[in-house]
Amino acid sequence: MNTVQTLDLRRIDPNSTINVRRQGVEENVEKVKASIRQHGYWPDQPIIVRPHPDSDSRYDYQNVTGQCRLKACLSLGLEEIPAFVIDLNDDQAIQRSWLENEVRGDLTYSDRAYWVERIYKRYNGDGYTAQEALELAAAYLGVTVPTVMRYYALSALPDDLKQMVDKGILPSQTAAKIVRNTYDGARVSQSQDSMRERASWILGLDRDTRKHAVKALEQLGHSVSIAALNANVTRRRGDSRRVVQYAIPAELYDDLLQWGEERGLDDEQAIIGHMVAETLRRESR
Repeated sequence: MNTVQTLDLRRIDPNSTINVRRQGVEENVEKVKASIRQHGYWPDQPIIVRPHPDSDSRYDYQNVTGQCRLKACLSLGLEEIPAFVIDLNDDQAIQRSWLENEVRGDLTYSDRAYWVERIYKRYNGDGYTAQEALELAAAYLGVTVPTVMRYYALSALPDDLKQMVDKGILPSQTAAKIVRNTYDGARVSQSQDSMRERASWILGLDRDTRKHAVKALEQLGHSVSIAALNANVTRRRGDSRRVVQYAIPAELYDDLLQWGEERGLDDEQAIIGHMVAETLRRESR
């Protein structure tokens, strides 16, 4: 049974190659430092280290989880930190680091894509089919096959689009669909330019239109122009509309117009359409 030990910070290698968190570390370290300054270090949350795998290293231990806590303590000049010392091989260390960060939601999509690609490629082509490689990668990381597929798709994005996904500007599921219907392994640079073009196009649409844009991408793929995609979206929007006859009691007509005026609408049909849509969205939450 592992027990918590108090370790000298100088014995722990802060630059771990198996800690899965690669992005956003510096920002989070600053947050942890602020918390430690105000409240002190929380002793009930020890980090995890393993005996250093490099016998020539000047450190005795390698960090597995708690990278930001470790670096915050080092930056503040603290001397000790509570830790579990566990004998782990590389796979076990990566899995432990992935589990802690994924469960806590600390990983960016860029980091998820990086590790899924790395684990998937370990199996793909090594005597396994693509489907078997997906299943093995999912089992390794403790996620579903569709999750592996979505994260793996993001690995093909150019770096600027990955950053947009990390910041929440471009939804990850939309980005994954752009990749699946745009990426061409024989023309990587050109297909990444096409991804940027399609991402810019989708982000320029209103929220209700974007779902039609994603469907258009799925149907038409990477060989069509933005003009063709727009034409497909226009058709889809038209097909999704339904004409409904309505009657408004005379005593409510002025209230209807006022409701529309408050929302910048002056056409009766547009007012009723917005009113119905708003009510349905509220009821579906």
